[in-house]
Amino acid sequence: MYEAYWGLSEPPFDNSPNPKFFYLSPEHEEALVRLVYMVSHRKGCGMLTGEYGCGKTTLSRALIQRLEAERYEIGLLTNPSWNAVDFLREVLYQLGVETEEKHKPELLHLLNDTFYRNYQAGRDSVVIVDEAQLIEDDAVFEELRLLLNFQTDNRFLVTLLLIGSPELAVKVRR
Repeated sequence: MYEAYWGLSEPPFDNSPNPKFFYLSPEHEEALVRLVYMVSHRKGCGMLTGEYGCGKTTLSRALIQRLEAERYEIGLLTNPSWNAVDFLREVLYQLGVETEEKHKPELLHLLNDTFYRNYQAGRDSVVIVDEAQLIEDDAVFEELRLLLNFQTDNRFLVTLLLIGSPELAVKVRR
């Protein structure tokens, strides 16, 4: 209703993480610069925490927009309440690999192949886990940690970004 009055082509106040309407405050800009640095320099793993509603999810979408599609293969996981095997399957799915495999060793082989194939093609694999504080199964956190073992002699084959509420930092410290 207010769109017509103000001459807007679309509603600017939808409750969605559309980076088109993201206000880049100095704090958000610093966070975005740090995230881009972490990903572009293949730092392995990073974590972004903040209170509900402060813009973490929208910031993650802004990050994805800033990363060149030709250089990065990005898997975005937005509902991380899986067990370890389903988590690995979801990572593969988000990276474009569909599988019916249910055995963890084979899933890990598929992940290794996917990460290495991207590496050989000059693309970096990035896995973003939004709402990561919702991970209940400690085995999933262990799988996240173990994904960092996928490396060459001089670089990580995947960059992980965990995004969540401050409770995520408490869970990660355990």
